Amino acid sequence: MLVNKFKEVWKEITLLSTWIASVAGAFIIPLPSWYASDDNTTFLMKFGVFIATALAGFLILYSLKNKVISVWMRLSINFIVIFVGTYAAYHLARESKTLPYLDKDIVIGNELIETNPFEAFKDSHGFLPARNEQMMIILGDPEKAWTKESIASNRIQLIVLLFLCYLLSAGFIISFCNLMILYKDKYTIKVEKK
Repeated sequence: MLVNKFKEVWKEITLLSTWIASVAGAFIIPLPSWYASDDNTTFLMKFGVFIATALAGFLILYSLKNKVISVWMRLSINFIVIFVGTYAAYHLARESKTLPYLDKDIVIGNELIETNPFEAFKDSHGFLPARNEQMMIILGDPEKAWTKESIASNRIQLIVLLFLCYLLSAGFIISFCNLMILYKDKYTIKVEKK
């Protein structure tokens, strides 16, 4: 009797610790360096991680109610497929919307300002600088070359994609752990019946 109650509590403890570990990792792991140029970005990232934590908590509550293996199998597959797609989109967006400068990735814009320093560089030197050297010309300040609105838009897109990566990875970890627990229970019941 006591062993059965301990097994039930152990499942809940395992799922809760999985939730805490998967989402709390976002607070422990430092955010990418591209956010350092804007104070509002730090708030948005922390708020996004908080929302991811809350949504993952709802998945934990759902796991306590729903014990159907096929549901958790579909959720696990959906979470991992969407996570891989979102991570690929984040990686590609980060490559196209940031430029390196002194070991940091600085968010750039999509629209150049009218007095564009790259055109002045081309006029004086006869060629455009390479993409990875553009930040050296403007000394790491993207607002000297791109509009503030386009920089802010790219920054928000990167934050949203990173937030979705945190959320989907936490959802996958929780659903996969619950799937493993349910399979273990099913296998244990079959062995005990024999």
